[in-house]
Amino acid sequence: MSFRKGLVAVTGIMGVAVLLRYTIVPDEDKMIRSLSPELRAEYERNKDKRREQHDAIMAQIIENSKSDKPIWDVS
Repeated sequence: MSFRKGLVAVTGIMGVAVLLRYTIVPDEDKMIRSLSPELRAEYERNKDKRREQHDAIMAQIIENSKSDKPIWDVS
């Protein structure tokens, strides 16, 4: 009986958390639309630079993952 109550409670808490996340946290498109025109233009200008930085970091991670050395020795 106690296990069942706990399971129901945990399921309820997780369900409420998921619902709150989808209702409260805006997606990226909503967030961008809510910006002022100046900030939106700055976001669009810097988008390619952030993408290039992300790609460079991911390439370094992939290269380092091929090594047998520990992560603190690779860099």
